[in-house]
Amino acid sequence: MLSRTSFVVALVVAVAAAGLSACLNTSETPAQGSGGGAPAAAALPASPTPVQRQAQEQGAEDAGLSARLKEICGRAGGECAAAVVHVESGRAASSEGGRRLPLYSVFKLPLAVAVLQDVEAGKLALEQKVRVEPEEAAPGVKANSDLWREASDRTVRELLEFSIARSDNTSSDKMLELVGGPAAVTERMRALGLRDIEVRSGVREFLKNRDAHPNTGSASDLARLLALLRKGEVLRPENLDVLLGMMGRAVTGLGRLRAGVPPGTPVGDKTGTGPATTNDVGLITLPEGKGHLALAVLLNGSKLSVEGQEKLTAELARAAYDAHVPRPAAGR
Repeated sequence: MLSRTSFVVALVVAVAAAGLSACLNTSETPAQGSGGGAPAAAALPASPTPVQRQAQEQGAEDAGLSARLKEICGRAGGECAAAVVHVESGRAASSEGGRRLPLYSVFKLPLAVAVLQDVEAGKLALEQKVRVEPEEAAPGVKANSDLWREASDRTVRELLEFSIARSDNTSSDKMLELVGGPAAVTERMRALGLRDIEVRSGVREFLKNRDAHPNTGSASDLARLLALLRKGEVLRPENLDVLLGMMGRAVTGLGRLRAGVPPGTPVGDKTGTGPATTNDVGLITLPEGKGHLALAVLLNGSKLSVEGQEKLTAELARAAYDAHVPRPAAGR
């Protein structure tokens, strides 16, 4: 006869064997449990939803646009950073977008934002008069220097127009004083989450020592600033209209972003130019209600001629435009 202990061991083995047989017969795994019911069917991968499919397609297009921007920038023969954001969808692409490069007069865009924020806070008024003495004039092109040969009282609105539309240096330095200096502008950018835009000096101070006090920024943060502006997240509508109107009337850099998009396409931009720098940042309005592009191109130390750099900037603008507004097929 089996001892009591042997009998218990035999019983346990028999029960375990029966359980294993049941699992094998029903194709269950331990994770599926041992409850009754029909055997579980093998899970098939779920088909993407229309929203997921669109996101996947846009992701592929973003990668393609980034590759195209990189290919064009590769011909600059120097530092080239480009970033584009489709304002309404957030779709973005870039090449060296996080690289900080000299801004030159592009710094006047964040400066204008700071001025208009002070207008909204009641610290300044657009029609407020500001005295400008001849000795305060900063170097610049003759057409701008002629504005300041005699003492004059100019409104804040006029100073903004001169700074953005004509890229005047004297009005920019005067506004920099009004908002509390370079650090105040940088702090406004930080408050918007833009950590790569650094304003360190006005024009006159910078020209005394170009290497010591460069104003710098990244293409990605500049494109983000433009997108935030266009979405109405920075300024009230009436003040945004003031700024965008001035950008639309800009007379500098007509061979840059504007030259890359079809004639008649609305573009508002702010350029920056230095001995080895060709910059342009702006908003492009797409046709047929397709939205807006926020685009920033920064070139530094390029071996191309100035004309060649402007053509390359225009080519980058066209690549961004075509990625969102495909050209009609040949013969159509």
